[in-house]
Amino acid sequence: MSELLTVAEVAQVMRCSDDAVVRRFAKMPGVIDLGRAETRNKRRYRVLRIPKAVVEKFLSTKAGHPVHVEAPARPERRRQSNNWKNLAVLNLAKIGKQNGCEDRETFKQIAHHARWLAASIPEEYWAEICSPTNLMLWDDEEEK
Repeated sequence: MSELLTVAEVAQVMRCSDDAVVRRFAKMPGVIDLGRAETRNKRRYRVLRIPKAVVEKFLSTKAGHPVHVEAPARPERRRQSNNWKNLAVLNLAKIGKQNGCEDRETFKQIAHHARWLAASIPEEYWAEICSPTNLMLWDDEEEK
């Protein structure tokens, strides 16, 4: 079975609107409609799950050559927690201990960078910014 993609994921791959994806794929064979039908008092509500193979076939037909679709990464979802600060402290302490860190300035630097990421950068770019190359640049900035 092919991986199922959401309308938003297909729209991101095709670089078009969600509505355009729904119009193009709603009646295609293999597409799953989890929404509700239209009734007299309520309009139709569409929730589509589109197999990756259907998207690839559609794009291959349009392009005239085989197309491989890479599904966008799904962000990890976490529930909000009343004790999130305690969990963050425990996680940071554990990581610090595993790496033999007891330096107060290092913990301050980590907190500073974490605050900067959370306040300034969209989450989908965090991994790229926190790559080993960029982290070494951060370390050089702190030493100056």
